[in-house]
This record gives sequence, C-alpha cells and structure tokens, in this order.
Amino acid sequence: MKKKAFTLIELLVVVAIIGILSAVGVVAYNGYTNSAKEKTTELNYKNINKSLMFEFMKCEIDSTSIVFNNHSCGNSNPPPTSMISTYINKSMNIKNPYSSNTSGISSNPCTLGTVSITMPSKGNYSVNVYSPKTQKISSANFGTIWTPVKTNAKNTWTQVNTGCKSTWTQINTNAKNTWKKAGP
Repeated sequence: MKKKAFTLIELLVVVAIIGILSAVGVVAYNGYTNSAKEKTTELNYKNINKSLMFEFMKCEIDSTSIVFNNHSCGNSNPPPTSMISTYINKSMNIKNPYSSNTSGISSNPCTLGTVSITMPSKGNYSVNVYSPKTQKISSANFGTIWTPVKTNAKNTWTQVNTGCKSTWTQINTNAKNTWKKAGP
C-alpha cells in the first residue's frame, strides 16, 4: 500500500501563495487604518466645533448661563483655552486616533491626530486641525460675547414711511455715516 503525501515543491508553492496574499493584505490593511485615523481626526474636529458653538450660544441666549461646566457668561473675562480643553476631554472623551493613550486636544495644530484650540485675541477662538492627506491646516474661528468691539461710528437714521408703525432713534457710535431718505 502506497501512502499519498504532499511533495516538498507543493508545500513551498502553498507557502509562497500564502506569503503573497498576506503581504497584499497587510498593505491594504495599513491603508484602511490610516484612512480611518484621518476620518476620526476630521470628525473630532467637526464635533469640537459644534460643541464650542453650542456652549458659546448659551451665552448669546442667556447671560446668566454657565458654560464649560464652571464659567459664567456674566464673567468679564473669556474662558481660558485650558478650561475648554478640559471640558472637551471630560465630556466628549476625545482621543488621538494615532496614539490612544494621548488626548485629542493639543496646543500645536501640527501634532498628528489632534485638534488645537487657541485664543489669538480676547474672546476670539481658533480651532485647528492638520490633515496629512492634504498637508494643510484647517481652521474655524469663533467670535464670542467677550470679543471687544469698537465701531467709532456715528449713524444718523432718518425715518422712512413704509406703512408700518416704526420708530427710529439716532445712535451715536462716533462714525460719519448718514442714511438719507430713499424714494420709491
């Protein structure tokens, strides 16, 4: 009785085929994971922007509101970026997709996988993220109730008969704009 077995050549061919398939699979897998990390970073950026808009809108609606868990909208100073970062880390649990042990918030927009929040001037916030795919930094800027505004305008409003019962009053803002009556 003769035993049937695989020859050495047949086994080497099978091992070679498995090696080729695994090499192709590893390359494809790395591409998928990198793409997923980029998308996660992009979604973190969008969600942080939405969260900041919601928090700042609370102050627009009600000046007695509390934002970022402990900052009063009635406070004359804007919330510091460290407070905002702590709020986002605790409430949204944002993690860096490239390093799960680190936060998704950073002071440097070029740190891969993180979103940075800065305050370039009083009451103005900038949210930035770096995209390795396009090699560009995307930014969103927020002006808040804490942004000082100086218009230096003096507007003179002239009442226009529109058929409605409207009363216009002059507001002195130190500029030299004069609105004149418009005809039909």
